[in-house]
Formats: sequence, C-alpha cells, structure tokens
Amino acid sequence: MKFIADCMLGKLARWLRILGYDTAYQTFAEDDHLLEQARSENRILLTRDGPLFERAPQDCCIHIDHNALEDQMAQLVQTLGLTLDREPFTRCLICNTPLVEITRQEARDQVPTYVFQTQKRFFKCPTDNQIFWRGTHVDRMDECLDRIKARVVKGDTTL
Repeated sequence: MKFIADCMLGKLARWLRILGYDTAYQTFAEDDHLLEQARSENRILLTRDGPLFERAPQDCCIHIDHNALEDQMAQLVQTLGLTLDREPFTRCLICNTPLVEITRQEARDQVPTYVFQTQKRFFKCPTDNQIFWRGTHVDRMDECLDRIKARVVKGDTTL
C-alpha cells in the first residue's frame, strides 16, 4: 500500500512514513500533479480538499475527514485496514527513502557524543545522509500509536 498526501496532510504523511508506509508528500504540489503521481505510481491519494477529492477516481482516493492525527490514523485503519503493527522507522521521515542500518562506528562522527554512547542501532538515509536512532522521542510516538491502537481495538467510531 503506497500513499500520496496533499499539502494539508503533512503530519499524517510523516506518521505513515514512521510506520514504514511509502508515502509521497510535497508541500506545494498542484492538484493535477498529485492526481498524475497517484495514477502513475499506483498510490492512494489522501486529501482534505473536497474539490480535489471530487475530481479524483474514487477507487484510489480517500477524503480525510478529521483534523487530529489520531482521528486521521483511525480513519485509515477503519477504511483501509491499515495495520499499525509494523516495524517503525524504516523510511526517511524527510524524503521517504528506505533507511539502511549502519554500524555504530559509521555513526560515531555523525551524531552527538551522548547519542553515540547511549544508542546501539543507527540508520542512515542513502538519499540525504540523515542519521536516525531510537531516542526518547520514540517513546512519545509509541504512546500516540498505543492510543490509536486502543481506539481501533475498542471499535471507537466516534471520530
């Protein structure tokens, strides 16, 4: 399952990438470009834009009804059967490229000393050379995912 998100869904695009979903996102993409990219790359278009949704083929476009991230994620779980139990942090959050694990030694001069001393695993984006590791921010992300999962398990449809 691959996605493309319109400019109103940057946070959702980032979270889909966190979950390892191939999610294209450009801040200033024109509607026609989004439609063409969705078609040519076999992506599901995610949009908050009513007129864009009306123009898009309904079998490959989802109108995201909610503003809050948790509600948006719950909608995708309910609508598409999106799974939240995936290996997180496998894609670059900036450019969407799959990450490559690197050794601690390779990361040594590219991360803060404290991070190097406290982390065991590092990942690098081969496109933009960004280094990633599982820091304390991941705990907050995990908590957010747990809230979404709990909502979906309870069958909470009062989004």
